[in-house]
Amino acid sequence: MTFIDLLKSIGIEVPLVIAGSSGAIVLLTKVKNMTRTQRFLVVLSGGLSANYITPLLEKVLGWDDSTHYGLAFLVGYSGMEFVKLLINESLKKVSK
Repeated sequence: MTFIDLLKSIGIEVPLVIAGSSGAIVLLTKVKNMTRTQRFLVVLSGGLSANYITPLLEKVLGWDDSTHYGLAFLVGYSGMEFVKLLINESLKKVSK
């Protein structure tokens, strides 16, 4: 079993993580006064958020795989704000 196979077995798609992390890196060009640890965590969370949220968004929005990496980049770029938005919208639908 390769390392990539191991990552896939735990639900991590490397291209999505790279796209999301890239979005987070672009976001960091606009943010000042962060420590290295904070910057690392922003990039990591952007990548992991993109990995797990992109397939969900594609299914909910009815989009096809052609938007896969662009959507992952946007999720990584928007960071936790995007996750908060999804949670709030989901809670609104559940409470109706």
